[in-house]
Amino acid sequence: MTFNFEIANRYTSTDYLDDVSTTYVGKDKFENQIPSPYPSPASQLQDRSIEVTNTPIGVNGRQRGTSTTKDHYLLIQVGVSLRIPTYKCPENLK
Repeated sequence: MTFNFEIANRYTSTDYLDDVSTTYVGKDKFENQIPSPYPSPASQLQDRSIEVTNTPIGVNGRQRGTSTTKDHYLLIQVGVSLRIPTYKCPENLK
């Protein structure tokens, strides 16, 4: 039986991994392509401040993040490996 544990900190070459960089583009850029009674998910997710403050802060052109630092993420893996003995052929079948 083998146990393993791995931690990796990965740096990316982009600042849009979490979709937060530079400025807001405005809700009007995420219009529905197909007529629907529901707003598009992209328009709802482009400014999630309403969930916390009850007033949206996503004004077109307002700073949304800083582009001076790139995104990174941390990966943690834990694993267990079990070796099952191999089946051996009977001697008379060789």
